[in-house]
Amino acid sequence: MSWHEAADDGGGTGEAVPHDQADDVPRAIGATVEQLQLGQRVQAQLHGVAHWTGTVETVAVPLGVVWIREDGLGERKLLDLREYQVHPQHPADR
Repeated sequence: MSWHEAADDGGGTGEAVPHDQADDVPRAIGATVEQLQLGQRVQAQLHGVAHWTGTVETVAVPLGVVWIREDGLGERKLLDLREYQVHPQHPADR
């Protein structure tokens, strides 16, 4: 069970709810932060639509996030794995 906090406006229940109904449950499907490695090529998707492809630069396991260096412009992107689906890319996928 997870604690579902009551909202300031009284909209919450203030009761424990099953874990699969809690607001903080990750809904993304893809690699877990523990499965990602520095230097690994990945594709980040949101709702099944590819947004970025790049190389993992930083993995923050306690936070559930990774930084990637995007292909193309080389921008860094912070990906929260509760939001994005991150899929490892193989050389044949390029």
